Amino acid sequence: MSQPADAPSGWQELKAGGQLPVFASLLLGIWLHAASSMLAATTLPRAVEEIGGTALVGWAFSLYQLGSILAGAATGLFVARFGLRRAFLLAGGLYGLGCLVSALAVDMPMMLGGRLLQGLGGGWMLALSYVALERLFPNHLLPRLIGVISVVWSVSAFCGPLVGGTFSTFGLWRLAFWAFAGQAGIFLAAVLWLMPRDQGGAGAAASGLPMRRLLVLASAILMVGAAGAEVRPLISPLLCLGGLALLWAFFRLDARVGVVKMFPSRPLSLATPLGAGLVMVFMLSAASMSFLVYGPFLLDRIYGVTPLAAGYIVALESIGWGLASIVVSSLGRPPEGILIRLGPLVFLASLLGFAVFMPVGPLWAIILCALAAGAGFGMMWPFVVRRVIAAAPPEERDRASAAQPTTQQMGFALGAAAAGIVANGAGFAEAASLAVVENVALWVFAAFVPLVLIGVAAAWRLAR
Repeated sequence: MSQPADAPSGWQELKAGGQLPVFASLLLGIWLHAASSMLAATTLPRAVEEIGGTALVGWAFSLYQLGSILAGAATGLFVARFGLRRAFLLAGGLYGLGCLVSALAVDMPMMLGGRLLQGLGGGWMLALSYVALERLFPNHLLPRLIGVISVVWSVSAFCGPLVGGTFSTFGLWRLAFWAFAGQAGIFLAAVLWLMPRDQGGAGAAASGLPMRRLLVLASAILMVGAAGAEVRPLISPLLCLGGLALLWAFFRLDARVGVVKMFPSRPLSLATPLGAGLVMVFMLSAASMSFLVYGPFLLDRIYGVTPLAAGYIVALESIGWGLASIVVSSLGRPPEGILIRLGPLVFLASLLGFAVFMPVGPLWAIILCALAAGAGFGMMWPFVVRRVIAAAPPEERDRASAAQPTTQQMGFALGAAAAGIVANGAGFAEAASLAVVENVALWVFAAFVPLVLIGVAAAWRLAR
C-alpha cells in the first residue's frame, strides 16, 4: 500500500507516530544482549583469579548461548501468554538478575548460573525485538530499522570487549556486571514508560510451558556445545551428531502440537519461502563461525598479529555487516531479490578467500575477506527478515519473527562445534608446526563450503 505524497517518511514518520522512543528502547535491549555476549571474553580471565574455576570457563559462553536459544525458541509462546510488554519486562528482569548474580559470584558455578540467566534474558530481548518490529512498526520501514539494529550489533563487537577489558584492567571485573545490571534497570523503566500495553491470549496461558520440547532442545544444544568446548577425536563428532539428531527430534515434536508450536510451520522446508529463509540463515551462520573461533589464533601463529589487533580484525566482519545493511536499507527502491541472492554469493567468495589467503597471505586480503563476509550478510539481512515474516500466516508471524535470530544462534552453536572438529582433524594444537597451522587455516574454512552452497540454493528459493 502506497503512502500519500505528503506523508512523513523515514525517521520523521516514526517521530510523528510516537514510535521513535519505542525503537530506541529496543536498541538498548539489543545492545545489552550483544555486548554481554562479548563481555565475558575480557572479564572472566581476571574473575577466575579471584573465584577459581578455570576449567569451567568455556561453559560461561556455552550456557549463555544455551539460554539465548531456549528463550528465543519459546518467544512466540511467551508473547501469546503474557503479551509483548510483560514479556519484555520479564526478559529484562531475568537479564538484570543474571548480571547481579555474576557480580556477586563467589565461585564459578554461581558465575555460570548468572551467565545462563543473562543468556535467557538477552536472547529473549533479541527475539522479542524482532516480534516488536513486526507488530509495532510500518512494514515498509523494516529494512531501515533492521539496518540500524545491525549497526548497534556491530558497535557492540568493539565496545563489549572494550568495556569489560577496561574494568578488568583495574581489577574491577565485578563492576562491569554491575554496570550492565544498571543498564537493564534503564531498559525496564523504558519498557514500563514507552511500550504499549497489550494482553496475552487465554488459550496460550492455559497451555503451560512446553517442558518436554525445551528439554529436548536444551539437550541438543548442550551436546553440540560439549562437542566444541573440548574437542576430542571420537567423542566430539558423536556428540555433534547426537545434538543434530535431538535437534531434528525437537522440530518433529514441535510440528505435532498444533497451535502451541514454538516455531512456525515447516521451518526447515526448502519448498516454502519461510523454510528456505530459515535454512539459509542456519547454514550461513554455521559457516561464519570458523573465522570468529579460529581467526585470532591463525592470525597470531601465521602472521604474528597481537591478540588485540586480531580481535579487531575479526570484529571487522560485524562492521562490514552493519555498514552494508545501512547502505542497502537506505536505498529508495532496493532490488530485494537480487540482494538476497547476491549476499550468500559474496559470503561464499569471502569463505573461499579465507581458505586461499589465510594460510599464505597477504594480510590485507584477509582483512578484505572479513569485511566482505559481513557485507554479504548485511546486504541481504533486512530483506530476508521481512520476506520470512511476510511468508508466514498471520497467526504465526510472532513465531516467524522470533525464529530468525533463534535459528541464527543455533547455527552459531553448531558452526563453532563443527569448526573445532575440523580443526582437530587437520592437526590443530597449541604446539603445532607452522605447516600444520597452515593446513588448519585451509580446511577450517574450505570444509564449510557445502553448507554455504545449500544456503545459496535456499536464498534463490526465497528470492523468487
